[in-house]
Amino acid sequence: MLDTKHYRLLLGLAALQLLLIALYIGVHQSNLSRMAAIAERQTFIQQSVQLEGLYREIVRSLAELSARNKDEALRAMLAAQGITVTVNPPAPAAAAGKEQK
Repeated sequence: MLDTKHYRLLLGLAALQLLLIALYIGVHQSNLSRMAAIAERQTFIQQSVQLEGLYREIVRSLAELSARNKDEALRAMLAAQGITVTVNPPAPAAAAGKEQK
């Protein structure tokens, strides 16, 4: 039979084990939620990379449209997004060739 000293020691060890199990479950749940958040961010990044070419074409088309139509509102909208549109003047060789004919 167990005496009181051994009983209390075993009871304390059992309580410690229950505490460690609860701690393990908490850490495991935290890791699962962090892994889910990381997976969600990774999916977003992968989708963004796939759409990068499309976004670039859209921005280029909008910039060309704003330059062609001299649309200041469209140019301001692009500037608000951090995109600067500069219009290159026509090449001098092309202008000189038209004047000689």
